[in-house]
Amino acid sequence: MSECLESSLEHLVESLIDGMVEAHTVDPELSELLQSEVPHRTDGMIEFSIRFHEAFPAALGPHVRSFGRKIDLDTRAFVMANLVDALGHAVVLRRPRGLSLARARAESCMSILAYLAS
Repeated sequence: MSECLESSLEHLVESLIDGMVEAHTVDPELSELLQSEVPHRTDGMIEFSIRFHEAFPAALGPHVRSFGRKIDLDTRAFVMANLVDALGHAVVLRRPRGLSLARARAESCMSILAYLAS
């Protein structure tokens, strides 16, 4: 995420979704198992989740002016982090038949960008 701080908001969102897709396409079955079981069984996941979400305000910070109005950065970052997490998993693990990976990725990026622009 730190590599995208100086790039466009679109590039940041695309890079985040691409990272999630890449992480989950290696072994989708293992990813599904970990997502369904591990968060409920280890306290380490709570710490990871907090660190994951804390990175988003810093990533969005350089783009605040592009929103064109005053925003609550912490709230936007919180929602964006959850959108990236949910959509990143869904693109790989819950994509309907007939929807290509590329199309699901593009729609996910558009959704996140539309939220940020709202």
